[in-house]
Amino acid sequence: MLQKTGIDLPGEAGSIFLDKAKVGPVELGTIAFGQRFKITPIQLITAVSSIANHGILNQPRLVKKSIDTETGAVEEYPVKEKGRVISEKTAQEVLSMMESVVAKGTGKNAQVKGYSVGGKTGTSEDGVHTNKYVTSFIGVAPISDPEVVILITLYNPTGEGGHQGGGIAAPIASQVLTDVLAYLEVKKDQEDMPMENVSIPEVREMNVEEAVKTIKEQGFEVRFSMDEKAIKPKEMKVMQQFPLPGIQVMKGSTIELEVE
Repeated sequence: MLQKTGIDLPGEAGSIFLDKAKVGPVELGTIAFGQRFKITPIQLITAVSSIANHGILNQPRLVKKSIDTETGAVEEYPVKEKGRVISEKTAQEVLSMMESVVAKGTGKNAQVKGYSVGGKTGTSEDGVHTNKYVTSFIGVAPISDPEVVILITLYNPTGEGGHQGGGIAAPIASQVLTDVLAYLEVKKDQEDMPMENVSIPEVREMNVEEAVKTIKEQGFEVRFSMDEKAIKPKEMKVMQQFPLPGIQVMKGSTIELEVE
């Protein structure tokens, strides 16, 4: 997003990108996974909305219509289409990837009973060596016929859920989407999609082998914060886990382990 969205609010900020001449191989690589540039929340949600809208970019608006309470006159504020930005095929492929993130990836906690949800989790450092984070989840629902795009952003979260996007931002998205989709009376994809909330087990201080066994026996997946090839399961211990024990998440969610 190199331009402002044009939303009907005063003082909209723009994005911050490196000049093209200054983008080398390192910058190109880091830009690809979300670093070395800044965009506003409305720019991000507008970009994802274009994916949900089959590749067509629309200008965001705050008001759909206004009604004069005395005369009953209605003034409509139509959608301003700004053109195609990606092909319909590419948009569908990205939606499919986003659906996988929620179905079996880091965004499992964003699942909503009866609906196919797609999304992407985000965990970024807020400055250098600050030990502060910005945690986020952006989602689309339902994937079969998108009606809603949602962005949850938490600045420097310090609660028991840690600071990972999948651990604390995704569950909030699930709660919001559950209410919003019901309010909008969006038709469900499946009436009886099985979902079960369970508590995260305590595995800190266990050796890696014991921790992995405990986690998988209780229906969770495991991810490590370091290269698995460097891990010695019987010798190394779990020092930290995300989400923390006792947090209620969806069965089948992924627990990240820090070991040493």
